Amino acid sequence: MKQDGIDLSVVIVSHGHEGLLADCVKSLRGGLEGLEAEILVLDNLGGREVEAVVGGIDDRVKCFGNEQPQSLSQNINEMAEKSRGKYLLMLNPDTVYQSGALKDALAYLEGDAETGVLGCRLLNMDGSVQPSCRQFPTLPVVMLRGFGVDRWPWRPAFYRKKVMESLDHEKQQLVDWIFGAFILIRREEYLRLGGMDQGYRLYYEDADLCYRYRKAGLRTAYFPGVSFTHKHMRTSAKVPFGRHWRWHISSMMRYFREHGYWFRPDLGSDESRNFTTEGTGDTESRN
Repeated sequence: MKQDGIDLSVVIVSHGHEGLLADCVKSLRGGLEGLEAEILVLDNLGGREVEAVVGGIDDRVKCFGNEQPQSLSQNINEMAEKSRGKYLLMLNPDTVYQSGALKDALAYLEGDAETGVLGCRLLNMDGSVQPSCRQFPTLPVVMLRGFGVDRWPWRPAFYRKKVMESLDHEKQQLVDWIFGAFILIRREEYLRLGGMDQGYRLYYEDADLCYRYRKAGLRTAYFPGVSFTHKHMRTSAKVPFGRHWRWHISSMMRYFREHGYWFRPDLGSDESRNFTTEGTGDTESRN
């Protein structure tokens, strides 16, 4: 049943992304076909530029602005409270819809009560698949990434497994966590579980959300039936010791501290239920 007649609330938080927003919002028309939807755009910097850019694109757009900048988690939580849809889509402003029907993604969640978080296929600007699924972080993997392992000619087998290099991006399947560029969830379930942890300024809030969903008995799935291009900037990696780099490190430390592990996720009895994938199976074979 729809909430106030709305199937889906799309939430987009802009932090000086006016140059990207118009393409993002315009592109949603195709993906939202067959759905009653609203598009909530929040200007984290509090100016009126966002409303000027996207206000006239679609009559489903509602613009909001902050008096003071806030963390991404806090912004998402406040927009979730204001939204009216049964389902909530957290979407980055640097994404552009490419293919598939969002109503099919909603139908996936509608038919699978054990899955609480759904991700889509993300594409690079050249159309190649952008890896966006991972097993839960561990300290060795984080350290290797810090040493630039993705640029090495050879990467350890355990690392390739943890970052799910062998994932078949053509198959629906269970994963541990998905990138926050596209996160589809049930709104009431999200609010009941407390939303995003507002202790994260930026980074790791997506992994943290999926981990807490897992601890609550809800899975995360990859759904390739919907595709978005994502201009993945990796700001923290560009300026070592800069502000974004410091946010990344502090968020990483918070994640491990809050969940009480460094090397092996503490999933308890969930581990025996075959939730964690190695990037090969589909959802039907893992239920």
